[in-house]
Amino acid sequence: MTIERRRAAAAKAFERARRLGLEIDPDPAFAALIQSWINGELTMPEARERYLASLKDRTQRATGGLLGSALPEIAENETTAAIDDSAPPSAEAGQPPVLKRRRRRTRAKSS
Repeated sequence: MTIERRRAAAAKAFERARRLGLEIDPDPAFAALIQSWINGELTMPEARERYLASLKDRTQRATGGLLGSALPEIAENETTAAIDDSAPPSAEAGQPPVLKRRRRRTRAKSS
């Protein structure tokens, strides 16, 4: 993917988030990671991994390290998951439900 296409993809994603009323992280470190991805210095999985690490570090600093050890590690497949209601009940009490990713369909814009 070219720099121009990455820049357009990032701009489109940010615009979509703004339209949906989603907050975009104002942290300069986040902007630097996105710029590194646009420039081709990082892959998106690398940028994501670094961003999650910076969020964890920011949380630890904000709480004085009190919650840092209590935060669960974020698994790759858990971040984009939704609850699967059709999953069988867990064998053990208190076990979280099975998670499954669901895609939302979008309509093509008519000209």
